[in-house]
Amino acid sequence: MRAVALLFGAFLVCAAPVPAEAGVFDAALRFSDIKAGTYQAGDTRFSLDRYQNAFLMRVAGQPEIFVLYADYGSMGARVLQFDSGAIAIQVTGWGGMTIYTDDHPEGLPTARVGDSTAPVLPAISLPQIQSATDDEAARLSYNRGLKLAIQADQNAVSDGNVRALAFDTLENAARGVDRFTGNPAARNSFSQRVTGIRISVADRPYIKIADRVLIVTFNPRTGFFGRASSKAISTALGKLFGIPSN
Repeated sequence: MRAVALLFGAFLVCAAPVPAEAGVFDAALRFSDIKAGTYQAGDTRFSLDRYQNAFLMRVAGQPEIFVLYADYGSMGARVLQFDSGAIAIQVTGWGGMTIYTDDHPEGLPTARVGDSTAPVLPAISLPQIQSATDDEAARLSYNRGLKLAIQADQNAVSDGNVRALAFDTLENAARGVDRFTGNPAARNSFSQRVTGIRISVADRPYIKIADRVLIVTFNPRTGFFGRASSKAISTALGKLFGIPSN
């Protein structure tokens, strides 16, 4: 299977940044027979919508919007992968669809049940950004016992269009840290080395640690492709700390 997801280095804390972005994938892949719409898998309902030559997936009742990248699997199957490299959806040669979730890693059969509307990022105000930094810091303190100062660079929040993606990146970063530190060993190591999170603009999404601050970057010019998902951030942290992510 071609690499269509994250390409991570084996760097340590305070070394070079660890990429948190999708790798090269074949722009010619279209998978026209994977239809946009609303799908049901057991108790899980989700939407799947075209986004250039990829897909956007959002699970009902959950805030995160995932970019899924198309590739070919074995025996004629097609797969949609998270930017972490994990398989989100597999479609057999005859059209049967299976989704893989945290609660059901073995997979759930999936059926299309209706149409959908592609998700968009809402407009975000400066007070909403500040509220989000406070809320996410409080949530990580309550859930994981982490004491973190969270902030976004001025150039990430001064423009309204950029601010929406900065907010999305901030939320994904907090979710990624929460996912990674669910492992007690990871939580202990993270708490010893990181005292803050900062969201910054860059030419690509990556993470690095400098002066005990976890820097998470995004590229506002490339939309959803320009920021990493919580799964990608958790996986990148696993590489950065040398501790497998959940």
